[in-house]
Amino acid sequence: MKASNRFGIIAALLFSAVSVAMAGNKLAVGSPAPEMKVARWVKGTPVTSFEAGKVYVVEFWATWCGPCKQSIPHLTELAKKYAGKATFTGVSVYEKNAPVGQYANYGDKVDAFVKEWGDKMDYNVAWDGDEAAMSHNWMEAAGQGGIPTAFVVDRTGTVVWIGHPMAGLDEAVGQVIAGTFDVKAEAEKQAKAQEAQEKQMAAVNSYIKPLRAGDFKGAVAGIDNLIASDPKQEFQLGVTRYIALSNYDATAANNYARKLEKVLYKSQAPMLNSLAWTMVDDKTRAKGVDFNLAVEIAEKCVALTKEGDPEAAMNLDTLGFAYFKAGKLDKALTTQEKAVAAADATKDFDAATRKEIAGRLEQFKQKKS
Repeated sequence: MKASNRFGIIAALLFSAVSVAMAGNKLAVGSPAPEMKVARWVKGTPVTSFEAGKVYVVEFWATWCGPCKQSIPHLTELAKKYAGKATFTGVSVYEKNAPVGQYANYGDKVDAFVKEWGDKMDYNVAWDGDEAAMSHNWMEAAGQGGIPTAFVVDRTGTVVWIGHPMAGLDEAVGQVIAGTFDVKAEAEKQAKAQEAQEKQMAAVNSYIKPLRAGDFKGAVAGIDNLIASDPKQEFQLGVTRYIALSNYDATAANNYARKLEKVLYKSQAPMLNSLAWTMVDDKTRAKGVDFNLAVEIAEKCVALTKEGDPEAAMNLDTLGFAYFKAGKLDKALTTQEKAVAAADATKDFDAATRKEIAGRLEQFKQKKS
């Protein structure tokens, strides 16, 4: 839950960077399915090959990926719906896009995640590993830069569908099992979608490449060109523009953050939270942050948060940390206690996130003492 807020901007940049490195697709609808080469089977029955006459679904996810967590229960439902007719496997990839945390390695982190989810993640699960053979041979080969992404393999071992597991997977699997799936039509559809994606990536690379190269002025220029061509882009690119701008003009960056708060994000609690967290989180590497402004933005986010909102704990956590960074320790403690309480009151709240929020409370207490 909180992970999606914290790593959303960073993960988007990393995924875009992965796509930048792709030089043409080697895997598409109609291609033979690559081999299943994983570092570790975490749950279920290992799938070492695609047997003739059987249908398979191979889905890619990560422990830190918010959208992946949303799709896991759906995959479990499909695995039960098509039990005996299709085999479902989830492969954890891109784990290094987020800290390993308390675990000795990323494989152990995946093990703990799968154990925690229990029956809610009721299908085969594997970990790609440091070699990343699955992400290279499947995701990158197919030009897929984001997760979750699922592949359907038919009875002949051919990839016949690629897409988001929440958008058409159920229908595709059902038709493949029934023998009514139109592979040719799907291939044409995918080709058109890929063409559109390549155009989009060309636009994204106009700021991703300079950003990764440390050319922050170039990154801002690229973002500004995209916004000029389509003003709606600023809603998604605003926080990234703030980060880049802060690296060479902190005053301008803080002024821009205030503009986002007052205009574009004024009634959008999730975006206000994302902006405030970006300002206080050291991992985002924003420079010259006005922490009092971060407090103001986080306060507005919390004010917009309705009672019982599952995001309440995360929004309060952001505000508590903003108070702490601004030197308002008493307010930080009070707010962080509310964040922990909100986490405990939220059904199925992520245990690792709850531990992180509670850990911050202990940090504030130690500072106070």
